[in-house]
Amino acid sequence: MIKKSVSGPAVLVLAGLFLLTAAAYAAEPEILARVANKNITRADIEALIGMYPPNQQAMIRMDPKNEEALLNNYVTISAIAEVARRQGFDKEKNMRRQLQILSDEHLAKGYVQKNIISKVKVTDKDVEEYYRNNPKEFEKPETVRVRHILIGFKGDMTEDQKKELHKKAEKVLGKAKDGDDFGKLASEYSDDPGSKTKGGDLGYFPKGNMVPEFENAAFSLKPGDISGIVETPYGYHIIKSEDKKAAEMPAFESVKEQARGKATQAAEKQKIEEFIEKARKQTKASIHPRPAEKKK
Repeated sequence: MIKKSVSGPAVLVLAGLFLLTAAAYAAEPEILARVANKNITRADIEALIGMYPPNQQAMIRMDPKNEEALLNNYVTISAIAEVARRQGFDKEKNMRRQLQILSDEHLAKGYVQKNIISKVKVTDKDVEEYYRNNPKEFEKPETVRVRHILIGFKGDMTEDQKKELHKKAEKVLGKAKDGDDFGKLASEYSDDPGSKTKGGDLGYFPKGNMVPEFENAAFSLKPGDISGIVETPYGYHIIKSEDKKAAEMPAFESVKEQARGKATQAAEKQKIEEFIEKARKQTKASIHPRPAEKKK
């Protein structure tokens, strides 16, 4: 008996079945690892990467080794978690509460990131306005450049030992005041290893970088001036001012991207605060007053 060839609607049905089968194979998840009876797939790692802020996600994807490290770490966590479940640790009362708190926290953060933060956009006008309204955030502070000579304290010293060091500092100060080269004096006498080889030069620094006694003396000097003996917890210092730069406001264009980042952060903060207030009202969230303690 000669078989009839398949044609017409039957061909369409078979073709449809073939396509469905091919799609099913194509849709099979890429399995990267397995822990107990659980497959860890590419989708799991993508979800894990998605838990990081956008800038960190980009950094992770730049190097395949980063994804490998994430996978390895996730396998370790999954293995430990499986051991914990087998022993019923996830059923313990306090652990159940902690898991619920962590779940709520992650859900809240993810929602805010997707629905609030990601939708915040700032215009060039917003950025320039932030720059104008917050000058202190961009102002370059006053700085000084000084050299110093340190006659350093060594451990617990007696007052007599300190007096001897003070006499040494006075001797060196006399040489500096008489016009000896300050850099050479620093190289010869200073106990500060960080600046000794550079003639005592500490470079430029703003207020807040040095101990108060040193800083106050350094900023009070005019370029070319030499201080008296300045005592700090480190020893006796002789300071020479090399230069002083007044505070200045940089041009907008030179800090535009910095201003954009700050303006964006401020806008995000405002939107988050507005959303939190709205969410608490919608859910009638309240904190009950703590009961008054009983008087003894």
